Amino acid sequence: MISVNLSQGTSLPGWTTVLCLLVGATAACLWFRFPLTRSTRAMSSVNPTSDSTRSARSGVSLRQVNPDKNEANTDIDIIAIHGLDTKSPDTWVWVDPNSPNNTVNWLADRRMLPSRVGAARIFTCDWPADLRQQSSVPTTLHESAQSLRDSIQHLKANTTRPILFIASCLGGIILMKALEIDNQHTKDNADSPSLTRTTRGVVFLATPFRGTAFKNMPGLLLKALAALQDQTVTALIDYTLGATPDLDELTKGFITLTKNHNYQVVVFWEARNTVLLRKFHLAWMVSTWILLAWLVALTSAWLLDLFSPWLLVFFLLWLPVFLSCQPQLLVNKYSATLSDFKTQRLDRPHVMMNKFAHSNCTNECKKDCTESDDFGHVSRKIEVMLKTIREGSPLEQADGWILKRHYTQEKLKIERLSGDTLSMDRCYINLAIIGEPRENPEKGSKTDAAPHKSPFSLTARLKVETPEKNIQVELSSLFDPRKDSEGQTTNPRRILIHGRAGVGKTTLCKKMVHEFTRRSGEFRKWNELFDRILWVPLRRLKGWSSPLYNLEGLFCYEYFDQHLNYSILAKELFRAVDSNGQKTLFILDGLDEISQLLDDNHPKSPLLKHLLNQPSVIITSRPHVSLPRGVHSPDLKLETVGFYPAQVVEYLRATFIDAKTIEDIESYFQRHQLVQGLVRIPVQLDALCYTWNSFEDKTMPGTMTAMYKAIEENLWKKDIVRLEKRTQREIRHVRRPEISNSAEDEVQLLEILAFTGMHSDVIDFEPRHRDAISEQYNPTGTNFFLDEMLGHLSFVRTSDPSSKDRDRNYHFIHLTFQEYFAARYFIRQWKAKQQLNCLQLSGGNRNYIEPATFLQEHKYDPRYDIFWRFVAGLLDADGEALSFFQTIEKEPRDLLGPTHQRLVMHCLSEVERKESNFTGLRARLENQLEQWLLFECDFMGSSILAREMECPEQVLVSTLKQASEGARPIFLDSLSRRTAVPFSIINVASPWLNDCASKRLCIAVLGLLSHQHNGLPQEMLQGIAARLEDQDAYVRRAAINALPGRADLPEEILQGIAARLEDQDAYVRRAAINALQGRADLPEEILQGIAARLEDQAAYVRRAAIKVLQGRADLPEQVLQGIAAMLEDQVMYVREAAIEALQGRADLPEEILQGIAARLEDQAALVRLGAIEVLQERADLPEEVLQGIAARLEAQDTDVRVAAIDALEGRADLPEEILQGIAARLKDQDAYVRRAAIKVLQGRADLPEQVLQGIAAMLEDQVMYVREAAIEALQGRADLPEEILQGIAARLEDRDAEVRLRAIDALLNQAELSLNVLSPYVKSFCNALLQKSFEKHLYWHASDCGFIGVNLTHIPLSGSQHEGKEAVKLLLQNGATTVAMETDSRYYT
Repeated sequence: MISVNLSQGTSLPGWTTVLCLLVGATAACLWFRFPLTRSTRAMSSVNPTSDSTRSARSGVSLRQVNPDKNEANTDIDIIAIHGLDTKSPDTWVWVDPNSPNNTVNWLADRRMLPSRVGAARIFTCDWPADLRQQSSVPTTLHESAQSLRDSIQHLKANTTRPILFIASCLGGIILMKALEIDNQHTKDNADSPSLTRTTRGVVFLATPFRGTAFKNMPGLLLKALAALQDQTVTALIDYTLGATPDLDELTKGFITLTKNHNYQVVVFWEARNTVLLRKFHLAWMVSTWILLAWLVALTSAWLLDLFSPWLLVFFLLWLPVFLSCQPQLLVNKYSATLSDFKTQRLDRPHVMMNKFAHSNCTNECKKDCTESDDFGHVSRKIEVMLKTIREGSPLEQADGWILKRHYTQEKLKIERLSGDTLSMDRCYINLAIIGEPRENPEKGSKTDAAPHKSPFSLTARLKVETPEKNIQVELSSLFDPRKDSEGQTTNPRRILIHGRAGVGKTTLCKKMVHEFTRRSGEFRKWNELFDRILWVPLRRLKGWSSPLYNLEGLFCYEYFDQHLNYSILAKELFRAVDSNGQKTLFILDGLDEISQLLDDNHPKSPLLKHLLNQPSVIITSRPHVSLPRGVHSPDLKLETVGFYPAQVVEYLRATFIDAKTIEDIESYFQRHQLVQGLVRIPVQLDALCYTWNSFEDKTMPGTMTAMYKAIEENLWKKDIVRLEKRTQREIRHVRRPEISNSAEDEVQLLEILAFTGMHSDVIDFEPRHRDAISEQYNPTGTNFFLDEMLGHLSFVRTSDPSSKDRDRNYHFIHLTFQEYFAARYFIRQWKAKQQLNCLQLSGGNRNYIEPATFLQEHKYDPRYDIFWRFVAGLLDADGEALSFFQTIEKEPRDLLGPTHQRLVMHCLSEVERKESNFTGLRARLENQLEQWLLFECDFMGSSILAREMECPEQVLVSTLKQASEGARPIFLDSLSRRTAVPFSIINVASPWLNDCASKRLCIAVLGLLSHQHNGLPQEMLQGIAARLEDQDAYVRRAAINALPGRADLPEEILQGIAARLEDQDAYVRRAAINALQGRADLPEEILQGIAARLEDQAAYVRRAAIKVLQGRADLPEQVLQGIAAMLEDQVMYVREAAIEALQGRADLPEEILQGIAARLEDQAALVRLGAIEVLQERADLPEEVLQGIAARLEAQDTDVRVAAIDALEGRADLPEEILQGIAARLKDQDAYVRRAAIKVLQGRADLPEQVLQGIAAMLEDQVMYVREAAIEALQGRADLPEEILQGIAARLEDRDAEVRLRAIDALLNQAELSLNVLSPYVKSFCNALLQKSFEKHLYWHASDCGFIGVNLTHIPLSGSQHEGKEAVKLLLQNGATTVAMETDSRYYT
């Protein structure tokens, strides 16, 4: 045992030994004091291409190392992040130990990673990673991560290019923290650029998820070494010392993030040891040679009796350092790997984990060289990851799958009854606002009131009346801002659309999807609002079975069930919807078909309500279904309405080639008003067009029932071929009885299906409904399959043709066809004197009822109104109408009366007027109806019954003749509100004008004649003109209102109207002015009379006079002055009319222009707007007027700002301050204002640099037409800097085709193109050139001096590090060749 006494004296040799050790320690400290300078110099000499300055060390910098900016079009960014106490690019550089000048940067060397990554950019990221820092406040992990995120966000501004990270050592920890920060920021700011979303994968190279071997090194040593240099140890060192709660939480958060965003992650771990103190150039102090020296020294001192206690103390202090700093794995496998990610071993030490010498070993390599193997492991993983990334992010794959594989042409096609496909251009979808208040007629203008149609008419019941203009809504403008009922401007995003069967709700959904996916012009604003459109036929929810009903599951079921990665795509789509629901438009089709799912107890109810509550949603439903409780009210309620009359004509012209046929059909519609209303239902018009040619020389159907019988016959001809009952050749000559015999079973089943549905109030027949009906009808001797049969019939359709026959729901092509076939069943039983089988589908109850009893019970039920019409028409065709009407007349009768008369009237409209056993009863019924019409006029003061188109013409004529002097005006006033008045009524009423003692009767007759626009005989026109001199002002006004729009008025009648310009009654004067409007042949004295009304006391008369004078080129100077005087009128709409009247006139004197300019300060925005638009047309405006217009650039009203900018367009002499004011509008909140500002600045040669930069900034605008305008404004400028041209070139990859087209036009308009500009976008550039070369003479010539030829013009290519042919070839290798491969390589060599 050795005993040491420290107080013992020490001999001279002992102190000499201690002194030597102290000198050695001091030398070591001095060595450590200046290693950085030596190592930096050494590295600089080794890698002279690296940046030797450290200015960037104060922040994060990114440096592109591959490819050169002018060499290729790229698609992915690879960003390499170094670890602690290193820098870029040095850390990625392998240095030959035998030849320091021989170096390889595997990220930049063309033989290494660049050869494996294709069209990817590679960046190195340099961040302040010094282990020892000068600052007294060490850099934290959060600060480093925030700097990294900000730097990458700056690089990725306005792009969504995917990123693959390569993170070395602690750089991986920094990256994870940056993603954590960005993820939180994205949650708080959903619309901001997101590093989290653009990241696609991470490669970790020896990242210490659970610390490093530094934890074995005494911490005091690091601090002591740093203190010797007046520095502090970075706070990041804490993350290398071992697993901490913060590091564990960060790692768990990153794992969650990778799962949520489907990142690809690979981790590599080291397999060779590292000497820790080598980092500090002190490895020699813990080498085995030093240990041996210690042992020799201790042994020698003991043997020579020179032993000193201090020698033992120093040894014991050195020994723990020696033991802890032995070669070991700096980041062992446990720390460098995570069980959630793929792992790979690399046979190299930590310092070489981010350096590779070569990709293929040669004969010169050592026997145990692992460079090619290790590089192969890393590069192959990166290649696989890039391949997956190029296939798109999961969200991009989801959107692409829905677009290409779900919204197929087959799924979106519209099939006509003929079997032909209907073009979307001929799918007219008309919408009207529900509940919008009607426009009130102007005060005092009773005769101007809109016609009040009967709510009981067929057109009203079928919802095919043309809605008023103020409630019509264009499909493309569905999401445009509009005023609500309280006058507030809203941006509707939640829209409910009601529609009856057959009016095209599903067609509407298909059209919306078609237009959105096609990105057509008028629907392009939808693409600006929404990233995707998700059409969900709600009926499919009924067949969906799942243990958990949520959006993610619905997406799997509806869209991705055929995709291998259905779960991943559904999850990513759900995440996109959940994070920013405003950008996804849901179309929920057919709420009425799943009403049973709305029950709160149904398991699918929460999901359905979640769908209905989406922020951007269109819901379609039949009118009887309301939104359930818990669902937010829609912003806009609409209903689908039938074709407008003009659309019916367009449809006919697109269907028939022969003009004579079109004329015959239109004439037929004019003669049959009921049919004219029916064909405004799309499917009815299609059916009539399909049937028309079969009429030939037959009698044209005169009733609705006759038309349906003709349609039925033609559709059965087609269906019995499809049912294989007859051949196509046989069907050409088949007779109607033979058709009925061929499809007798099918006809009867269709009748029972229709009637049972009518009785049970079912219009959508589910499988359970068909099961119940099949049990009641089972024809003997037939091999009959109901579901298969329905699939072959033209009269029914399925909502889901993609499902199996058994699972489909079926409905009649229109409710009226169900009513027609139900009526056929009724008359079959009526004629056979058999009971009706009344099956209740909801409960399964069945009753047998006599047809007469059923009629008595349901004759007043409004659901059966059209049904009874068909019954009457079908019985009349068989000569059995008498018994039906006799039964109607029997008890029980309506005790009030009008409903019974309406029923009789509707049924009579389907009975042809001919001699039969029914003639006598018909006369009595019509006489009874006449008495009711007279009673209604007396009791109600009007007649709603008379307004209905079904009211027989003979009844109307007879009633009018019988009516008393007091009842006639009432009856005529009711008739004037019909859609069309029979001429027989006109012939009865018009003579009363000549001998009219009653003012009311006179006004009523004139009101009736005002609705007759097909031309009146001369004697009737004279009778109207005679009333112009009537003593009563109301009569005179009614007479004037009966004359406008008639081109055949003789001179004396025109003079009679003009005489009313001086009438004492202001309304008469206005009516006279309006009657003269639009006539180009007015004599001078009448014009003077109208001009005199400019000074009328009544404001509405003054405005009417201005409107008539507007647009006339022959106005004398004093009339113009009179209109100009109205600019100062007290009434706003008079001033507005005066400005409109002066617009477009080139001969306005200076004082009138000054008067218009004064209106720039008007209180009314519409007047200011009108003033600007008038001045816009003038090229010679004085300075003060221009300043007045410029002042409106700051107006609150958007339209005024736009108009002010437009008024300044094209003016070459604008002062600098006005130009600056226009340029300031480039940052306006409204896109229309920004576009207008760009248009004004376009073409101006004197624009300062900052204005040009402002226009260039608009190339990145979110709105398509603003970007388009910016390109046009920059086009043709020869002095554009390269960065602006690069901005234009970037638009070659714009998501909008029109913008891409403008970009290529702008580039081809340049006198010279720089390859530096084109190279990042060469693929898109080549693609655009290729498309254009089919349209015009355009070629790209790779001669000694490369150029692009456009017709006779050559556009030289310059500015590359390569010249001429070589430069073009390099570009083509990366651009045109790629285009060729994506089209067809057979056409390229």
